[in-house]
Order: sequence, then C-alpha cells, then structure tokens
Amino acid sequence: MIKTVLNGLPMFWPGLLASLVPAALLNRPVGRLLRTHWAVGFLLLLALGGVATLTLFPEHPGPFWQDLSWSGVVRHCSFDGLHLRPPGEWFTSRRADLDLLMFAPIGLAAALAGSRRRAAAVLLGGAVLPFALEGAQFAVPALGRACDAQNVLDSLLGLALGTLLGLLARPALRHA
Repeated sequence: MIKTVLNGLPMFWPGLLASLVPAALLNRPVGRLLRTHWAVGFLLLLALGGVATLTLFPEHPGPFWQDLSWSGVVRHCSFDGLHLRPPGEWFTSRRADLDLLMFAPIGLAAALAGSRRRAAAVLLGGAVLPFALEGAQFAVPALGRACDAQNVLDSLLGLALGTLLGLLARPALRHA
C-alpha cells in the first residue's frame, strides 16, 4: 500500500536522496547539539528530509512548474471524520501509514536526545511541524495538496509512538 503511494509521488525518491547529503554532512553537529550519538542526528535529519519531500513537493509537478498563477484555486481544510485512530487502523490507511512512519523517527530521535531539555525541544518542534505543513499546503494551492486535520492527528500519533519506542529502547542503548 505504501509502495503505491510512493510510486505516485515522482519527487519522493529524488528528494529523499537529496536529503542524504545534508544528513551525512550535518549528522555529527546535530548529534553533538542533542548530546547524543551521530546516528540519532542522521536519523532526525533524514526524517525531516523525508517529511518535507512527502508533504511539500507537488504530487503532480506539471502545473506547479508550468503555471504559477493560482487564481481560481479553492483553498480548504478538511475536518471531516476527525478522530484519533484506534490501533487496528494504524496501518490500514495509505495516508495514516505514511504519517505514522514519517513522524515516528522524529519522536525516536527526541527520546534518544541526551538531555530532557533537548528532547523537549525536538518534541516541541516535531509537534509543531504537522500544523506548519498543513498550513503550507493550505497557503500554497499550487502544491496540489489539500489541508487535512486528520493528517495532523496521524502525524502526532506517529510522533508519540516513536517517542515511546525511543523511551523503551533508551536503557538498552545506554548499556551498549
């Protein structure tokens, strides 16, 4: 299911590959900033690159690159069916799958940060990010994406699950 979605986004793989460069160059400084291992910095940077690629590149790049006149485009944000998904639905919706998987590494990196203050800063940034992304999708209709409040909830759930996973793994990783 996820493969179908990713194949429908022609800019995903080039964008993710482009994210490897800053992740490779900046992972050590980010790791030091978070007071954690460089691999956590790499994970965080790569996750942020993936999130940006999946949410801020147009789904169909043709109209965006050919015509920047956005007149006549209706802006809307959907609040229909807004609910916290039960565990049975976490991996049954294409969109929920991606939102969970995109934000879980950010939560994992936050939980593995070296101090509570740094972990809180990463978590706060991760919690603000879905709102900012949906706002950008609303503000820039040429992206061809609709603002959907359910995506925010799914992203926050992914952030929480990643944080929980990181908190569970943290004791084992400290002794390694």
